[in-house]
Amino acid sequence: MAPATALVACSGDGGGTSTGRGAGYGSPVEEGRRLYFGRCTACHSPEPVRDYSPSEWKTIVPDMAAESNLTAAQTDALWAYIHAELAR
Repeated sequence: MAPATALVACSGDGGGTSTGRGAGYGSPVEEGRRLYFGRCTACHSPEPVRDYSPSEWKTIVPDMAAESNLTAAQTDALWAYIHAELAR
């Protein structure tokens, strides 16, 4: 099975639910990291961000954000984290 096909999201809070910007969590990158390792890992193991190209993330994030019922602010924070990781 290709790694990208193993990415499945749940709509439950996974113990890592956050409310997005303005919730006192710090920077968008920090909030995105919390979402990635909290909400996303409720359904699958964390995939190393750099295992996927930016073009692959452009497909993965919208699908997973919809499956996980992320708000627009949470999705923006997740993008901030992914972009920061890809830039490292």
